[in-house]
Amino acid sequence: MMDFRPLHANELPALRPYVARNPFHLSDNSLGFLLMWRPYAHTAMAEAEGCLIVRTSYGGKLRFAYPIHPEADQEAELRALTAVEAWCVAEGVPLGLCSVPIERLPLLTRRYGRDMTITNPRTWRDYLYNLSDFEAYAGRRFAGQRNHVSKFRRAYPDAAYRAMTPGDLPAIRDFLRAYAERQYAKNSFLAKEELHGTETLLSMFEPLRLEGGLIEHQGRIIAITVGEPIGDTLMVHVEKALVGYDGVYPTIAQAFAAAIRPAHPELLYVNREDDAGDCGLRKSKLQYNPIRLLDKYTVLPRRVIEELDAPPTIDTERLRLRPVPDADVHVYARLARDLARNRFWGWDWRTAWEGEGDPRDAWFLELPRNDFKARREVALGIYAADALVGECVFHNFTYDNTVELGVRLLPEAEHNGYAAEAMRAMAAHALCYWGLEKAVAKCYRDNLPSRRMLLASGLRDDHEDDTFFYFSRTAKN
Repeated sequence: MMDFRPLHANELPALRPYVARNPFHLSDNSLGFLLMWRPYAHTAMAEAEGCLIVRTSYGGKLRFAYPIHPEADQEAELRALTAVEAWCVAEGVPLGLCSVPIERLPLLTRRYGRDMTITNPRTWRDYLYNLSDFEAYAGRRFAGQRNHVSKFRRAYPDAAYRAMTPGDLPAIRDFLRAYAERQYAKNSFLAKEELHGTETLLSMFEPLRLEGGLIEHQGRIIAITVGEPIGDTLMVHVEKALVGYDGVYPTIAQAFAAAIRPAHPELLYVNREDDAGDCGLRKSKLQYNPIRLLDKYTVLPRRVIEELDAPPTIDTERLRLRPVPDADVHVYARLARDLARNRFWGWDWRTAWEGEGDPRDAWFLELPRNDFKARREVALGIYAADALVGECVFHNFTYDNTVELGVRLLPEAEHNGYAAEAMRAMAAHALCYWGLEKAVAKCYRDNLPSRRMLLASGLRDDHEDDTFFYFSRTAKN
């Protein structure tokens, strides 16, 4: 089971190998982004299958960023997703994936395609540009930017751009205080969080190997920018300027692009992040002629158990599989209390009972009902001629559309083929009616009657370990 822990700033430099060659150009897959929005997103992290797993929480809803592998290994990413899915099932948390690049969306539609919700909000799409376009502002498309730069140079001929160094941080903090007077006037929570994130980012300027630049006028900083080279893309995390200096934004953007090229010839693109739904910012970003808006998909898969309003009723030639009513509470409790027989069921009621003495018979029937309410499993009574003869359970519903099956019978109901008949009907219902990909089951190695029953039901040997034999069935077999 994965161990999620809060993401601390001092851990970020060690995570560089995960993001250093990010092929998707997304700002979300950068250390600066993780650092700046860490408090707001309540970011936690885990590592699995060679991947970095980032978990966030907005409004109490957990989301998991698409796994980040140093080499973008799809098979490793899918194995990491399996670990995330298992964590969600174990914790009773709905699976929600965010920051999914478009290149990986086909993998997820194949994996979760039975039922899923996909969203791609315009608000959170990153703006991607050619770095060379910023260096020259060449052509008619950039006439406006060239005019703004010329206007700035004429108005402030002694303004100068230079690379940012750690020694500039005290003066930059003074600049941010002046800048904050306008930002805080907006009374925007996100603006305040972004400003706080900027201060945090600057405190990690050297450890995160950031690049930055500033424009000074008459001994005063009037604009700053901070970026992070990731693969072939410069992630621009910060670009701020004081009001009243017309043309300063296109000027510092151009100067930064031109200055960073010699030190990082591998850079081809600039990611200037999203517009957060700000119409003015959206207009400005579009005026720089992005070559692409980077989609960030949110994928919300749904397991079939989450769609059920009530447990099903399944009929076979001799049996009916249906919820156990109150009238059969005592028979059901006798089945559940049988410790010797339930050794092979893999559950001992004494581990769940927290009261004193012996539980009421009704307590045993409450357990499967509560499990269904929590969408953990579906338990049905097995009825022959209207008499309860056993129980069958659908459990371990996975997000890749697999379910595990189990059957147990009362002693007097054995040797009639009821278990195999019920198991066969369960598998058919899961595969054909629910549309799942696979039904699986297992039995202890020393439970040979159960092994014979599972094979008689139509399941096939799958694999084995030191404890269990494993079986499976698909629609094909």
